[in-house]
Amino acid sequence: MIVYEEFETKTGGRLDAVDVTAEVEELVRSSGVTSGSVLVFSPHTTCCVLVANGSGQMLEALERSMEALAPEDGYYEHDDFSIRTENLMDDEPENAPAHLVNVFAGKTSEVIPVVDSRPALGTNQHVLFVELCSSRLRRYCIQVLGV
Repeated sequence: MIVYEEFETKTGGRLDAVDVTAEVEELVRSSGVTSGSVLVFSPHTTCCVLVANGSGQMLEALERSMEALAPEDGYYEHDDFSIRTENLMDDEPENAPAHLVNVFAGKTSEVIPVVDSRPALGTNQHVLFVELCSSRLRRYCIQVLGV
């Protein structure tokens, strides 16, 4: 059996971590799958999906890591619209640091085992949809596979 659903959320800005654990658990429960896996996916290159404890300290550490990896005040040709000529969108923000963090530290998706009709998350683990750029309307996808 395969069950797929898309969700929409308005993120609050850089490093807003939306806890989507309840949606993951509910879709697994309603799918009737007792054994399999659940995939949580971000179709955005400036958002990521993480399984983490979601504490303020973890998000602060992520922010420090983001700044070390791709400083917000650095120069990026990607954000220099006087020379960049491809993949341009209307009203595109300067977002190279978010793209770089997603490539090197973020994850587009997470797969979690389903055991006895529940996601097999560890103690204090949550599924987080994390904004790496700026506040906007976003989508995330959950797919349950199994028997």
